[in-house]
Amino acid sequence: MIRASLITLALGLSTLAQAEPSYHRVVGVAIDDVLNVRSEPSGSSVDIGDLAYDARRIEAFEFDATGNWARIALNERDGWVATRFLTRDEVPTLGDTTVPQGLICGGTEPFWALGLYGDDARYSHPVDGDTDFAFDSIVTAEGRLGSPALVTLATEDSRVIEATISGATCFDGMSDRSYGWTITMQLIAPGQRRFLSGCCQLPRD
Repeated sequence: MIRASLITLALGLSTLAQAEPSYHRVVGVAIDDVLNVRSEPSGSSVDIGDLAYDARRIEAFEFDATGNWARIALNERDGWVATRFLTRDEVPTLGDTTVPQGLICGGTEPFWALGLYGDDARYSHPVDGDTDFAFDSIVTAEGRLGSPALVTLATEDSRVIEATISGATCFDGMSDRSYGWTITMQLIAPGQRRFLSGCCQLPRD
């Protein structure tokens, strides 16, 4: 019984730790106004920036205990916006996963990037340069819904990227902002192999 309880607890903690971000758009804000982003979940806290009246694809990492505030990233830090001005936004996803199309992933030291678009992908690295890849396959981990997802990309000259993307809070180590997705990936090419890890975000409209 104790062992079963520990397993159940571990699974529960794993699920909580890997919560995916949700996506929203701004509503109820006048066309000549903006939605304030606050430093804390309070209308009296410091205004650290603004969202446009029609901003979309706003990535929310968590909500406060009241459900009245959502934590988002703004520039190089996190902030809070009032949820009464947000509604859910539908974003296209990769295959049957919950990984959004247009996700931009990357890491530091070295600075590399991987953009996952609707029809293709682009990998950038200071040594390898910029390379366009085609999607080969997209699958979700067995027994899971939506993520982690294994994305396989390929080129005609036998270069392959295998990227595992999971919904989980991620930090780049250089800023105070959060990201909603993590990535680990391998680049496999003739005579070459790279193993990289980093964070991902969906740019706002």
